[in-house]
Amino acid sequence: MQTAPGEATYEVGVLGLALSPKMIDGGEHTVVQLMLDDDRPGFDRTLIDCPLMAEIQTPAGDIVTRELFDHDGFRQRLHAERAAGGDEMRGVLLLTDGQLPPAYLRLAFLTIPVADTDGCVLAVVRSERDDLVVAIDAGRAAGSLADSEFRSLTTMIEQRHPG
Repeated sequence: MQTAPGEATYEVGVLGLALSPKMIDGGEHTVVQLMLDDDRPGFDRTLIDCPLMAEIQTPAGDIVTRELFDHDGFRQRLHAERAAGGDEMRGVLLLTDGQLPPAYLRLAFLTIPVADTDGCVLAVVRSERDDLVVAIDAGRAAGSLADSEFRSLTTMIEQRHPG
């Protein structure tokens, strides 16, 4: 889908979204690609690397799944680490002909098949790093996150948005 001139999202430089299916580690995923126009006057430069979440919501607004978008800085670090033979960083690295996506594309890899999103709503939600940390701390305190999920989410936030 594309944004239209005059829409608030278009005016800050969001061109649109694309969804596609992808097999990752043997599981079906939905890849959400956010396309930005970083040459546009009025472009919100923070969209290049600020915390953004892709959320699949039911029509009632319940969250089915969510995932942090990656960004160019994270991809560059992940690519360099993998080229050096390291494996500390966690994330999906999508390459086209051996090349990283351009900085104006942000990707999220949702752990849900595209077919299972029928009737749902895709939302892109801007957040702040501190808000993400508070939310996962609250989830752990409430018992809705297992220790392994908490560690995984904490690692993801730290690697993509170091404090």
